[in-house]
Amino acid sequence: MDEDGLPLMGSGIDLTKVPAIQQKRTVAFLNQFVVHTVQFLNRFSTVCEEKLADLSLRIQQIETTLNILDAKLSSIPGLEDVTFEVSPVSVTSTTNESHSEATSERSQEARCSGA
Repeated sequence: MDEDGLPLMGSGIDLTKVPAIQQKRTVAFLNQFVVHTVQFLNRFSTVCEEKLADLSLRIQQIETTLNILDAKLSSIPGLEDVTFEVSPVSVTSTTNESHSEATSERSQEARCSGA
């Protein structure tokens, strides 16, 4: 016997004499599970799509701002040979890390294209 007092090699009950579980009840439980799972997945999908759409909009706005800034800087004569360095940023979360990596990559691209 185990710590709960149950036999280790089976319950000692003849399962052939145990009545079957009602099919209607089993089907109802399965249907309920499927319905709740589908509702959860639909809500999750909707939230993810909304967040991705917001993020896409923010990225487009940043790209537009960067293009405007690039055009303004290109219009200033004598800045072709100027390079700049970005100081490292301490990263505290994955989101900030991705942002700092993207900033670092852009600054490296700016140094390479400006040189």
